[in-house]
Amino acid sequence: MEFTELRFPDGFLWGSAASAHQTEGRNNNDWTEWEKIPGKIKDGSNSSIACDHYNRFEEDFNIARNLGHQVHRFSIEWSRIEPQRGIWNENEIEHYRRVTKALVARRIIPMITLHHFTNPLWFRNLGSWLNPESPELFAPYCKKMAEALSEFGVIWNTINEPMVVVAMGYLIGKFPPGEQDYGKALTVARHLLMAHGQAVTQIRKAYEDLGLDQPQVAPVLSMTYFEPYERDNPDDLELAQYLDTLYNRAWLEGAMTGRIPDAFGGGKRYPQLNPPVDFIGLNYYSRMQVSSKLDFLAGELPPKNPNLPRCDGLDWEVYPEGYYPIIKSVWDQWKTPIFLTENGIGTLDDSLRCRYILAHLQQVHRAINDGVRILGYLIWSLTDNFEWAEGYCSHFGLVEVDYETQKRTPRESAYMFRDIIQKNAIPVELQERHLGQMQSK
Repeated sequence: MEFTELRFPDGFLWGSAASAHQTEGRNNNDWTEWEKIPGKIKDGSNSSIACDHYNRFEEDFNIARNLGHQVHRFSIEWSRIEPQRGIWNENEIEHYRRVTKALVARRIIPMITLHHFTNPLWFRNLGSWLNPESPELFAPYCKKMAEALSEFGVIWNTINEPMVVVAMGYLIGKFPPGEQDYGKALTVARHLLMAHGQAVTQIRKAYEDLGLDQPQVAPVLSMTYFEPYERDNPDDLELAQYLDTLYNRAWLEGAMTGRIPDAFGGGKRYPQLNPPVDFIGLNYYSRMQVSSKLDFLAGELPPKNPNLPRCDGLDWEVYPEGYYPIIKSVWDQWKTPIFLTENGIGTLDDSLRCRYILAHLQQVHRAINDGVRILGYLIWSLTDNFEWAEGYCSHFGLVEVDYETQKRTPRESAYMFRDIIQKNAIPVELQERHLGQMQSK
């Protein structure tokens, strides 16, 4: 295999991502309650300490700065800000001001997510996202944080991976509240879309009221490359297309058109969805092969390819070939800039992480060459962290965390990524060193 240097456009942004619950420790939300239920977390662990990022954020941001990161994406823990409905914790608001200011002081752009899976207990007790008033309950918090952080040049993400919330919490039942109800899942998808609209509206209004230029605002979607298990089976092809439409496309269509999709029991316009988004945040990790002969909703999937490496704990196949078609199809449909807000692998084999990053960046470069406007690329994640229902059995970090001592140690992949950032390119030598080992298909 011959390689050429892959150069990225001027102004392309590089960095990493994280979330509050997975890193901070000492939260009190619906997930901390879920973790107390035996059997809900694979390794029996909990997030009570996690990476202690709440206290160590400056140490972590020093590492990010030394690794050349230009953007850091993180989330605000809603339950800290509004522990009771309408009651604001000014100390916690000030904490997130310090966090954001610490990034800016290191010349790292803060990209802030308002909702990353977790909910305050009072919100859960009101029915969470099944409550028809849930979008309006979410709105004041969005306004409060937009006002508090408006001076720091924030790039805003509204809702992180809404269809993961839908699928894992209301269809498969592995996330709280543990429902397995298709009708409820569609209701939650509709309400999360409306909540996104509320968030965009509140952010825009807060900046307007303060007399400030409008910030960059976007939702973040997780997209999976659905493939028919038997390519010549029309039923398999139809199932893959259906899942692609429902999981990857329908929610985004609502965010882009301002109309609640028919699939979510809508059909009407929702006024708060009218403020436009500035880009589309796209997360990609792997593919999913599906078979019409199996019960997908019961979790039945075809056997995975034994020749493909896997993500530890989550068992996702390494499949960079799915990245390009996902990116290209989103661009072709919406012609809206894309920011690649998460991509990475959980593994203790750091040579595999290096191969994963390089193989996926090859696909990113291919998409750019084919006319897709991609603003930047963020690796999940900066540090190892609490991986939801998997606990601590999957290691996604560019930086290793020793959970006994909380010592941080950058991995080889962190320095490889630093070299790419410094050059804004992938040299031939890096590709030759790592990608000769990569197996695909």
